[in-house]
Amino acid sequence: MCNVCTRDSPIEAPVKESQPNRTLERMKRKHNIITNPADEEKQKEVAYQPDLLAISTQLTKVVYDAAKDLMVRLQETKAYVIATKTSQPFHVALAIFVIGVWLSRPGTTSNLRGWKALYVGAVAIHLGAQIWMTLVSGIVLYFSLPRHEFGRVQTILFPIYYAFNAAVSLLAILAYFRTQCLTQFVNTSWLQLALLLVVFSIEAYVRCRLVAPMLRAKHVKTQMEEAAGGGQEVGHLLLGELAHCPRYVRILKTFRAYHSTITMGTMITLGCSFYSTMIIVDSMCH
Repeated sequence: MCNVCTRDSPIEAPVKESQPNRTLERMKRKHNIITNPADEEKQKEVAYQPDLLAISTQLTKVVYDAAKDLMVRLQETKAYVIATKTSQPFHVALAIFVIGVWLSRPGTTSNLRGWKALYVGAVAIHLGAQIWMTLVSGIVLYFSLPRHEFGRVQTILFPIYYAFNAAVSLLAILAYFRTQCLTQFVNTSWLQLALLLVVFSIEAYVRCRLVAPMLRAKHVKTQMEEAAGGGQEVGHLLLGELAHCPRYVRILKTFRAYHSTITMGTMITLGCSFYSTMIIVDSMCH
């Protein structure tokens, strides 16, 4: 064998035989402990049996690992990011603090006062969201962004907007009904209750039945417009060659039918919200 082969070949180290532990052997003789690795029954007799402390420690480690994994998952959620890296939670905390201070004032019972505050707050939040989305945000964005960019924004906002409004409307109905129950239906405005029910019914129907098919039609329409090189105009619709495409015209009519129906429902709910606000003003004046 050459020197290179000799140098490269691994040199096997001599196997050292394990030396018996004299201290361990002395302890076995002292306490008359007999171990036989080949005897399974004897091994079970001398094996360590976990006590309650060991078992509880193991369970504690399992619970700790589960809690740690849950915390990691929680930190990856959007809600945790919003709560720790934005200022919105401070706004909510401020609102809760103000409501708590207001409810703690002396006077009428806090239970009735709380339900009235929830009712008026729900109506106010609902009307504010309608005014912002319909009369401010929608108009400003439509006349400021390319049409397809505006459409992408609306695709995200539409489902959330109608789900949020329907939830707030339902909250207003429950709070108003609970308020009337506490006052034993004295000076109850059944017109107000009817308006709240109409608003909730329209918004829930729009969210559950109309938003999804409208967005599907909008998605197909947008794809065809992008293929034709359109959709970048601001504040108006330019059909171009698509005006002679029967499939595009059919999809456009479908989209506009859904959109017009939703717009009509939005205007009805906006009128009902204004009227509900006027009823609240009248009740304050009396």
